[in-house]
Amino acid sequence: MSTYRIDINGIHTEFVFHAFDNKWMLLITQLGKLPALYNVQFDVKRDHRVIPGLHGPVDNPDNHVSVSVTMNCSMGHDSDEIRGGIQFLVNKTGLNKCPTELVIGLGLKELDTPALRAIAKVLEDGVF
Repeated sequence: MSTYRIDINGIHTEFVFHAFDNKWMLLITQLGKLPALYNVQFDVKRDHRVIPGLHGPVDNPDNHVSVSVTMNCSMGHDSDEIRGGIQFLVNKTGLNKCPTELVIGLGLKELDTPALRAIAKVLEDGVF
């Protein structure tokens, strides 16, 4: 299990990552409590995510392809903004290499692109 406490854009942010045998769990919060929890299922199994143009991610402004996932809010308040933030992190980090399913909690005071990019950098440098 990995835990981090880092300031993201001046806001104290806590990270917890754990790779269980059957799932990965990632909690990211600036709220001082657990955020809403989402179960993320990958629509294409990891062993078949070999063609980036079909299975993503492709990080090209002219030809962007996302990793295809299905998300369900298991606990807490569901919102399109949180879903979009989770999709961003799946596309931009090693979360897209998760072998099965991912349980993720994303609780940010300001859910914006600079915060998500900073979180993606922390994940890439410290977790993946």
